[in-house]
Amino acid sequence: MTSTFNNEYYYPRYSILIDATINCKAQNGQIQYEWKRNGVVVPNSQFVSIDGLTGTLKFVKMQNEDYGTYQCFATNKYGTSLSKPFKVKESRLGIFPADEIQEVRCKQFEHCKIQCRDKPICLPDSQCRLEWKFGIGSNTNVEINKRVGVDGNGDLHFLWTDSADWNGLQYRCGVWQEQRKMLVVGSDTSLRIDTATSVPEREPILVFKENGKAMYGGKGVLRCMFSGFPAPDVEWISPTKEVIKDMEYKYAISDFGRVLTILHAEPEYEGFYLCKGKGKVESAPQRVFFNVTSAPILTGDNQMRDLMIPVGKLATFRCEAVSLVDDVPPTLSIWKKNGVDLVIDRGKYILSENSKVLSVTDVQKSDTGVYQCMSENSEGMLLKEAILKVIDPITILERPLGSYKIVPGDILNLAVVADTDPSFILQYKWMFTDHQGNEKEIESNEYWKVSRPNKNNLTIDVRQVKDPGVVFFLTGDYEINIYHSYDQKIINVTIETDVIITHLGKNFCLTPGVGVRMR
Repeated sequence: MTSTFNNEYYYPRYSILIDATINCKAQNGQIQYEWKRNGVVVPNSQFVSIDGLTGTLKFVKMQNEDYGTYQCFATNKYGTSLSKPFKVKESRLGIFPADEIQEVRCKQFEHCKIQCRDKPICLPDSQCRLEWKFGIGSNTNVEINKRVGVDGNGDLHFLWTDSADWNGLQYRCGVWQEQRKMLVVGSDTSLRIDTATSVPEREPILVFKENGKAMYGGKGVLRCMFSGFPAPDVEWISPTKEVIKDMEYKYAISDFGRVLTILHAEPEYEGFYLCKGKGKVESAPQRVFFNVTSAPILTGDNQMRDLMIPVGKLATFRCEAVSLVDDVPPTLSIWKKNGVDLVIDRGKYILSENSKVLSVTDVQKSDTGVYQCMSENSEGMLLKEAILKVIDPITILERPLGSYKIVPGDILNLAVVADTDPSFILQYKWMFTDHQGNEKEIESNEYWKVSRPNKNNLTIDVRQVKDPGVVFFLTGDYEINIYHSYDQKIINVTIETDVIITHLGKNFCLTPGVGVRMR
């Protein structure tokens, strides 16, 4: 599976949809795609179009039964890969309830809050925007500036009030849903401002703060809002006690300093941040907590790796799912093959280390496929796949005997014929160990001839040798390693001689890789 999917998709009910296509793509060979909703295959219908060749799922007009949990299955002749489940939900915008106009009285130059009462449901959050209107109708927006802001609950704050705040006029809370291109307004409020007799300076006072949360790698926001006259600045301090400035790829400060956005949440960014209101005097620091969370993750290199295993061997997959620090631990891993739950109680599959390790015993060609590990915590689901390809083992078709004897004038041919899975090219390496235990790789010389290009044939040629000492040097243990990246076979051959050396002479020496066996 090469496609990635959002955790949720939102589409309005009963509306003709222009762009409501979800694409599923996988690789390796000729692929057939299938979509399931709530575990049941989704058929083509008047309102939902499925293309099994391209993997597209297209909604034409959403019906009640079209909402649910979806999953894509991609199948070739070797197995099935599947997507992580995701939800298709209704894009919604409710309405404000009918309500009488409420009056809010504030004092000039002091903080004033107008609550957005009974906000309607608006989904998804990413498509919803809250805005405030004043006056008759819904065309005039309240200007957001250093003195006027909206908090995370949607309430309107005048950090200090002024006669320009339209004393006696009506304020209305509005919710705009971008996907539906729809605005609803309500929470009608009449603002009354009592005029002050003097213009006081007021120190910064916290009127709103909000903790933040983000998925690992995602964005998260923290909010702090201070009242005061004049309107104060806001300073942010990181958990490492550094004053925060706009930093590309890390922090962004917006809404006149009242919002700090962590752009790419990492576990080390979690902790308490400080915000301070700064006017002519400075407020006490306020703590807000940023929580970095995640669905279960896999750490380390040896996790759910693709395997190529020869027939008859053991295949082992590791799926050690963990949560981030302080998150709820993940569930025990659930194992599947080609999207179907594995039956563990028949001896073919063995779970160990508290379901973190799956062993497939005595693998056969039928075990080839895609193996899935699934685990979840309160923040989401982990689905990780790994491919098991079972290959033909290396088979020895012809091999030399276990031992031979040579004497001067002999020629000995050690030939190996082997076969393996057609996906691989066999490699051969000859090694020699003398009677002193010295080992070296054999290369062609006056007495050894290694065939080219495969090196699967070694000839020991002493036809022109008169000196029996040379023959002794060639006796010892020979080994040929037949291998490719995923399998190997080793054949051992002992070479001896019956020639007896009665005197080597005082200048005779043994060189590395050459041994003498006396009989």
